[in-house]
Amino acid sequence: MERLCDLYFELSNEDRLGILHRLEEGDKNVTGIARELGITTQECSRHMSRLSEAKLVERDPEGLYGLTQYGRLSLRLIPGQLFVAEHRDYFNSHTLEKLPSEFVCRIGELRGSDLISDVMVTFSAVESVFKNAEEHAWMIHDQYLLNILPLGVEALRRGVKIRSIDPLKREPQRRLERGRPYYVGEDDEEFFLKAWLDGRIEARFLEEIDIYLYASEKEAVVAFPLGDGSFDYLGFASADQAVQGYCRDLFEFYWERGEEATRERVDEVHERRRAYHRERKTAG
Repeated sequence: MERLCDLYFELSNEDRLGILHRLEEGDKNVTGIARELGITTQECSRHMSRLSEAKLVERDPEGLYGLTQYGRLSLRLIPGQLFVAEHRDYFNSHTLEKLPSEFVCRIGELRGSDLISDVMVTFSAVESVFKNAEEHAWMIHDQYLLNILPLGVEALRRGVKIRSIDPLKREPQRRLERGRPYYVGEDDEEFFLKAWLDGRIEARFLEEIDIYLYASEKEAVVAFPLGDGSFDYLGFASADQAVQGYCRDLFEFYWERGEEATRERVDEVHERRRAYHRERKTAG
C-alpha cells in the first residue's frame, strides 16, 4: 500500500505527469523538457529527482532521461482512471458493478468517445449505427427501440448481419420520448421474431441485461445501468477504433454466455410478448 500511495503522490503533480508523458516520446534531457513544460531547469531537475527515486524514470550515461519499464506500465494504467475522473458525475449515478473485471480494467479505451447526456441523442446514435452499417449490427438491449425497427429491416435487406442479445424474462417496457410514453409496436416485434426463426437474425438470451450496447463495424454506442439496474440510456458513443474494439469484445463476451435462440425459446418469448400486447389492449 505504501508504494501505491507513493506512486499516486508522484503522479498527482501536473508537472511530473507532464514529464512522464513527454518521455513517452523518447529520451530527453532536463533542459529540453523544462522548455517544453514552461518551467525552470531547477524545477524540472527537482521533479526528475523525485521520479528517479520512485523508479519511474532513469538516466543514461549521456545524461538523457527515459521511462523505466515500471514507468511505462504505470502510464498505461492512467487512461482508465482519467476517463472515470473526467466523467465522475456520470459514474456517480451509473454502476459498473456487474461489468466483468477485465472490461472495468479496460474502461480507458472509451476515452475516444463522447458522453451522451440526452436520451434522444442516444436514440439518434443508435439509428446511425443501423443506417451506416454495411457488414454487421450487434445489439444488447432490454427491449427493441421503436425507431430502429424499420432501420433494422432496411439493414437486413442490404445484407447486414444482425446479432441480438435479449433478456430472457423481462417483459417489454414503456419508453419515454420527450416525456411521452410509447410502446414497441406488435407488428414490428412480429417481424423481428420471424427473422429470428428464418435465420436472418442470430439471437441469444440472457437472464439479465447488464449493459446497453449497439455496434457496427463503423461506430458504437454503450450505456451503463443505473444503481438499481435499470437504464436511462445515457452513455457514450464514438466511431473511434479503440471504442469499437472495446464494444466488440464486450458484445462477444456476453454472446458466448448467452442461451441460443432455439425455436422453442423464440416461440416462448413470442407468446409472452403477444400476451403482453393483449393485456395492454384490454387495459386500454
